[in-house]
Amino acid sequence: FKMASPKVKGSIAEVTKVQVDGLVALKIIKHCQEEGSSTDHVQGFLVGLVVDDTLEVTNCFPLPKSLNDPQAEQKYQTDILENLRKVNCDYYVVGWYQSTYLRSHFTKEFFESQIPYQTKIEESVVIVYDPFTTTVGNLTLQSFRLTQKLLDLVIKDNQFTPESVRESSLKHTDMFEELPVILRNSRLVNALLCEMNNTTSSSPKMDFLNLSMNREVVNHMRLLIDSVEALQQETYKLLGYERNSTKQIQLKQQFIAKRKEENSRLEPGKEPLPIDDKSVEKELNLKPVHPPPRNIALLTIQQVDTQCERIKQVAGQTFPKLYLSEALQQKD
Repeated sequence: FKMASPKVKGSIAEVTKVQVDGLVALKIIKHCQEEGSSTDHVQGFLVGLVVDDTLEVTNCFPLPKSLNDPQAEQKYQTDILENLRKVNCDYYVVGWYQSTYLRSHFTKEFFESQIPYQTKIEESVVIVYDPFTTTVGNLTLQSFRLTQKLLDLVIKDNQFTPESVRESSLKHTDMFEELPVILRNSRLVNALLCEMNNTTSSSPKMDFLNLSMNREVVNHMRLLIDSVEALQQETYKLLGYERNSTKQIQLKQQFIAKRKEENSRLEPGKEPLPIDDKSVEKELNLKPVHPPPRNIALLTIQQVDTQCERIKQVAGQTFPKLYLSEALQQKD
């Protein structure tokens, strides 16, 4: 990421919203339709600049799936940015975008991809597009960035051990910060849309009382079950680490007590047996117990929270329709 956003008035602390041009949204949607699927996500780069408290995304370009080599990916990005600069367009990278399936984007890969962007480009964000919810009539464009608390922990050690997470008081809600996304069109585009709306003679579809939300709820429930199972596996890993660590501590304490007793029986002038940690571990042939990284568990908890919130929203949209249809049936 050789290109960073220009030093316009504004910074990561001052950026409070993301403004996306309508053309950028259409490019992201087109890229997902051409190359994306429910299991295979697409990615691309965002180009723009910071003005006051707004991160303006004015252009984007896709990342081809054929570029598996990091050097080829870097060369492709550099060539695109140089060509944008030659035609006098914004050429500063301000983040990246990715498609998702029912907002199931809080993964280890998603987290690790955002870290180099935000450490090198302070005000960069990631825009997540959900094609599934868009097909049912809800355009889903969400913007995220890492919180300052998480960045401090990444810069400090980037280990996410249980001890470091406990010391920093890091919770799953402290990992990502969502910024509001504002879609912007030029005045000419708005005039064109108004003219098309006036000239179009299509009758509106009266399906706003459709009670069927079964497909979306079922898909969210399946993802929720998978997330809960993944969280259970992370819990088992943590319990196994604590069990093995406690066992080793007990063995060390017993061995040290035995060594101290043997040293007390030694004749005067003889060198006492060593009781330091390295000697004890060597005598007991203990292997180091590595703690499981807690960032995966925090991401899984964030994913569970997102799925539960979405199920709540879908159910909240359905219940008023059910009550209204029940009232209409009673009136008939």
